[in-house]
Amino acid sequence: MYCRVALRFVICVCLVGFTAAKCVPENCGSMDVSYPFWINNSTCGHPDFQITCTEGEDTGMLSPYFTAFGAYSSGFLASGFHSSGFLNNVIDVSFDLYSSKIMDIDYEGHLIINSSLINAYSCHPNIGARNYFELLSGGPFTLSNSNRLVVLGKETFGTYSFGDLGEARCVTMNLQSDQPYCRYGCCEINLPDNSPFVNFTGGGVFQLPHGDGSMSCGFSTIMDPSTFTIVDNKTFLFWGNGKLPYYGLRLNWGIGLENCSTAKAAGDYSCSSKAQCLDSPSGKGYVCKCVPGYEGNGYLNGTDCTDINECDNIIGRSMCVGTEEGGMCHNLAGSYNCSCARGFVGDGFIFGTGCKSTSSNRLVFHAIIGSVISFVLVSLAASLLVFWIKKRHLKLVEAKYYKLLQEHIASTVGRESLRIFSAKELARASNNYSKEMVLGSGGFGTVFKGILSDGTLVAIKKSKQALNLEDDHEFLNEVTILSQINHRNIVKLLGCCIQTKFPLLVSEFIPNGTLFQHLHSQEGSLPWASRLQIAIETGEALAYLHSGASQPIFHRDVKSSNILLNERFSPKVADFGISRLISTSNNTHVTTFNIKGTRGYLDPEFFQTSKLTEKSDVYSFGVVLVELLTALKPLSLARDSDEMTLSSLFLSRLDHDRLTEILDNRVLEEENLQEMEDMARIARKCLHLERRKRPSMKGVVEELFRVRGVTRKRKFEEGNISREASPIPYELNRYTFSSLDGSNVVVQMSILTQ
Repeated sequence: MYCRVALRFVICVCLVGFTAAKCVPENCGSMDVSYPFWINNSTCGHPDFQITCTEGEDTGMLSPYFTAFGAYSSGFLASGFHSSGFLNNVIDVSFDLYSSKIMDIDYEGHLIINSSLINAYSCHPNIGARNYFELLSGGPFTLSNSNRLVVLGKETFGTYSFGDLGEARCVTMNLQSDQPYCRYGCCEINLPDNSPFVNFTGGGVFQLPHGDGSMSCGFSTIMDPSTFTIVDNKTFLFWGNGKLPYYGLRLNWGIGLENCSTAKAAGDYSCSSKAQCLDSPSGKGYVCKCVPGYEGNGYLNGTDCTDINECDNIIGRSMCVGTEEGGMCHNLAGSYNCSCARGFVGDGFIFGTGCKSTSSNRLVFHAIIGSVISFVLVSLAASLLVFWIKKRHLKLVEAKYYKLLQEHIASTVGRESLRIFSAKELARASNNYSKEMVLGSGGFGTVFKGILSDGTLVAIKKSKQALNLEDDHEFLNEVTILSQINHRNIVKLLGCCIQTKFPLLVSEFIPNGTLFQHLHSQEGSLPWASRLQIAIETGEALAYLHSGASQPIFHRDVKSSNILLNERFSPKVADFGISRLISTSNNTHVTTFNIKGTRGYLDPEFFQTSKLTEKSDVYSFGVVLVELLTALKPLSLARDSDEMTLSSLFLSRLDHDRLTEILDNRVLEEENLQEMEDMARIARKCLHLERRKRPSMKGVVEELFRVRGVTRKRKFEEGNISREASPIPYELNRYTFSSLDGSNVVVQMSILTQ
């Protein structure tokens, strides 16, 4: 019996010692590797995080290497530049499983690997290159959004694509930059977060010819700018007289596939008691971070979190009174505290009561307290006075603003008076802006349905940007110009309200949904005749904004979801939330460094110039024409397709005489095929990459009228139509649509029955 007891005691001691032991970090050169990463000891790491330790070719010293990604690079023989951005005749294709040197390991979810060899370049005038980089499927690693695509070379061109997120391009055009890796002939674009792969191009095939007909080298790569290191003073770009630079790619990672709460519940949890669990920056799994007051590796099999001695670092020195002034700092587990030595009173904190000698004169103490109280009272009185003055000033400015609006309304000639609504009236009309009255929302604000006291249905737009009464000219000018727009295909402005913090614009209510909803519904479809008429009338509205209004207006967000349809299916252009009025003395463009517009519709030249012009509206209208032809969404293409956007897919099919493959079969007939092909050719002109080669909106409308006129003349001569069009019957139905953000919207609308 005694032997059995002794044996049990020994086993218990061994088990306790085993569970309490921590894995010793494995060393590779100058880097220590610990959980979840491992080199040889798999019991001290996670299966997905093995790295290798080998001699580097550049230094001959041991370094850790990452082997969890594959890539291929390919050359292309140019056969002419295509607007879709892709080339013919792939040559010299190879695939490999790369090993890249690890530059840094962040145990809170980041890893930096050397990406100096992940590039695409060429100095041949007819040969370019593409590089495809993909993390291994199912692994814990994804690309971080701190990485960028960098393209170098004199007047060269590069692209990148991320599956269904679309394609982006940039042309260097000798742009300048203060970055050491980007001194001349350079452009760069931020990459999206947590993508498993990237497909990018660069090199001679994308180069633009110089004035003398010569070409230059083109180079593109992906990198985290914070990792760029100049090896010697001769290196300023990615090529030079000295050694090549050293830079890396930032990856996100996490343990497992479950978030913190799920992992804890399942018992598959690796964080120590001194660490907190955080959801992984990669979007799946979790990471462990030491709680405040501790530092180190927060995983159970890691080196664990150790207490930070705040009294030995800047925290204690900056928060506690010095010892020469009677202060004392006390380090605690995960924290610290300040106090005063004997003979001093106070809490010991510099920003607290500090430490004062007990022999100080009490009268001095009371005098200081009295002075502080007096100062606080005087400051409070001064603050109240300033507040009262500002409030009175704002009331005077508001009265002046209201008077200016009244003067504008009184001077308006040739249309109904613009109405100034009260805040109470609009709150009652929209049921106090309840969720049930929301018609839509976006970057500009929210639109509510309203019912006025006389039963009139209206749309109330509540802006997200507060009204600045100190600068009354901008809002007054916008209301003045919009109130003077009088076009049958533009939503009519009825009035406004300035009694609220956020300005309110009231316009007519359009009941029949948006063009986007009708085109992309699976339960109904617009006939081709209606689509052609919608294209013509929408184009007329945009042409009016560009050249028919008293001041030119650039819409800047033309898309099918901003084209409303009334009960007769006549279009109404809406949402002027990001539109801009252009002075007649300088009406060429608007410069903005914030992206304005919607992906899939945005003018690609904006990324190089940061300028939006009337030709930017023409490009967006071209995308709408393609939607009318195909009933496809601008960003709904498959990830494995070369054409990552609707515009690139359309141009590719058109260039290869395969247009009918993407036309909407619901309206495709032999009798209207010619009209659809003619509209496709108009759309291609609108989608030209160079703005100066796009037609004006007026020219686009004239060509659309010509398309409809030629077909009607032919049908009339054949006796297929009468001189007067017969009425088109409609049927009222309820349909469910999938919106741009993926949510479902139920809309009651009239649908053509024939």
